[in-house]
Amino acid sequence: MTSGRGGKVVLGAWLAIVAVGCGWAFRQSAEAQSAPVLTVPEIRACLCQEQRISSLRAITAQKDADYKGRQRQAQDLSNQIARMQATMDPTDTLAQDQLSELIDLRARVQQQIRENALPALQQATNALNAQVQSYNAACAERTIYDTDDVEARKNLNCPAQ
Repeated sequence: MTSGRGGKVVLGAWLAIVAVGCGWAFRQSAEAQSAPVLTVPEIRACLCQEQRISSLRAITAQKDADYKGRQRQAQDLSNQIARMQATMDPTDTLAQDQLSELIDLRARVQQQIRENALPALQQATNALNAQVQSYNAACAERTIYDTDDVEARKNLNCPAQ
C-alpha cells in the first residue's frame, strides 16, 4: 500500500468499481433466477387458459378417435373386399354387385375421412397448439405467490368459449 495521498484515491476508486460490479452481478444473477411475478388478474387469465386447454384436449381426443375409427372402417372394408375378391366366382353377378357396393362404401368412407374427419382433427389440434403456445408465453416459467393464487381462484369465472 502506498502511504501517499494519490495511492489512497486509486485504491478507493478501485474498491468503488469492485463494489458496483459486484452489485450489478448480483442483480443480474437474481433477475436470471426469478421469473416475473404473475398478478392476480394474470393468474385468473392463466387459470382460464388452463380450463380452455383441458376442453380443447378433450375435443382433440374425440376428433382423433373419430378419425381413427373412420380409418379402421376403411381398412376393414379393404380387408373384406380383398377376401371377397379372392374367393368369389367371377361369373356370380350377385357377388359382383356386393363387391361393387363394398368398393363404393369404402370410397365414401375415404371421402368422409378426407373431407370431414381429417380436417376436423387438424383444426382441433391447431386450436389446442395455439392455446398451449399462448399459455406458455403468458404463464409458464412465471412466479406465483400462494396468496395471489388463492385470491385468483376465489369466484373464478371464466368466459365461455
